[in-house]
Amino acid sequence: MEPLINYFKDIEIHHVLDVGTGGGGFIHVLKKTFPEAVITGVDPSEEALEAARNHFQDVTFRQMVAEKLDFEDDSFDVVSISMALHHLSKVQKGLKEIRRVVKPDGYIVVNEVISDGLTPAQEVHKLYHHFRSHIDRLMGRYHRKTFTKDAILQMLKVAELPVQFFFEQRRNVNLVEDEAELDLRIEKMKSMLEQIKGSAEYDVLQPQIEEFRSKALKYGFQPATNLILVLRKK
Repeated sequence: MEPLINYFKDIEIHHVLDVGTGGGGFIHVLKKTFPEAVITGVDPSEEALEAARNHFQDVTFRQMVAEKLDFEDDSFDVVSISMALHHLSKVQKGLKEIRRVVKPDGYIVVNEVISDGLTPAQEVHKLYHHFRSHIDRLMGRYHRKTFTKDAILQMLKVAELPVQFFFEQRRNVNLVEDEAELDLRIEKMKSMLEQIKGSAEYDVLQPQIEEFRSKALKYGFQPATNLILVLRKK
């Protein structure tokens, strides 16, 4: 995330909000980018927030949804949302709330995985992710398929959040170094599938496990590309 750190290196930032913080995965980046800032993280899952609290004792975490942020207007210098746009039930409502709580001329940082322009190894990651998201939806958990780059840019345009700067990040790592690690992923997929056993979708999704295995062996299993954007509230 060096480009993000460099972008903000001469900008004074005091208060940062991380929306959809989950277990606090993006907090590491925020601490490096805004070392002097007070950081608050919010997420609908109390279980995820407990994990985040265990890692970051100096960060305040609160339970709430992106679509209804319990903060005053113009409260934060920066609001970030990382790997969470595709988890929002109402994306535009969430973006409107994010825009509301950012100060005038404040910044929004979006970090989102994208579904297009991927290598074959990254397509394997997308297959795995979309398998998980399909089951989540069947279980009543809101989890969309990942968006294309253009779809994300269009969402931000509709939300009247002009892009100031963006870059893409690719990690050239294989997430399954050997067949033993691959077998662990396969077992996890089988366990997820068992949650919907007896449903019509079970037989639709089951062949995707073998498809994942064969493609992972052939191409590898690399994280899909992330699109990172800096937006400005005007």
